Amino acid sequence: MKRHITIVGDGPERNPDSELLDLFWQQAINAVPEIARDHQVRSIGIDEETTDLIIDYIKAGEKTGTYSLPWLMEAEGHPKAMPNTPIILVSYAGIPKVVVQITSVYKKTFGEISLNDTLLDGPPVRDLDIWIPLHTEYWNGLLSKHNRVCTPDMPVLVEKFKFIYEAI
Repeated sequence: MKRHITIVGDGPERNPDSELLDLFWQQAINAVPEIARDHQVRSIGIDEETTDLIIDYIKAGEKTGTYSLPWLMEAEGHPKAMPNTPIILVSYAGIPKVVVQITSVYKKTFGEISLNDTLLDGPPVRDLDIWIPLHTEYWNGLLSKHNRVCTPDMPVLVEKFKFIYEAI
């Protein structure tokens, strides 16, 4: 089984430790054998505090989705998430914390994002008046190295997921 590591944004400067990831993944598939397939590794959050909070929301079932930009995925060679793809989410320091599994993926433009889409996110950022400026600032920071900016017609992948496994 191969994995694809995707560290985006202001996450860890180094890739997570391969041995630690392999050990965590083996524990996860021992606990939930049906997830034993190719998987991804991603960071989430802009700093240690935010990352920990997001992971807590995921474990509590309050965050049930995430958002990806095809522009970044293409520019940086990241694979698209497909339904049933397991994803190891790592802490800001690169420590594996949880596994989520993509349940569905749909595409919208940034200008079409609605409250129905943002309800998948953590409680503090669901309101469109918070979600849009927050993601505009975050994504513009990531897109700047590719000479792009957020636009209303920018494609956004909305990835619904379910919480599968937590580090023991």
